[in-house]
Amino acid sequence: MSQKKPSRLSTKPGKNTQPKNPDSWVENRNGNNDISNQSEVPEKTKRITFEVPEKQHQATKILAAQKGMTIKELMQSLLVTELNRNQ
Repeated sequence: MSQKKPSRLSTKPGKNTQPKNPDSWVENRNGNNDISNQSEVPEKTKRITFEVPEKQHQATKILAAQKGMTIKELMQSLLVTELNRNQ
């Protein structure tokens, strides 16, 4: 009969997955060592959904790609710029 091939997978989840120093991991998990940002509470958000013509969506997608942004990031940037201009 055939023999079972040895597994080349890593250990099962949950085994040896805890960091050696959990406090260090918690402090650095986002790659951010700046303590001043850690005390800020994230602002509540609301979703805005609207329809745009296909050509406008395509142009927005191209512009976002040219700027190295997602459509969401581009739209948020445009909204912030417009709101700041009117204050």
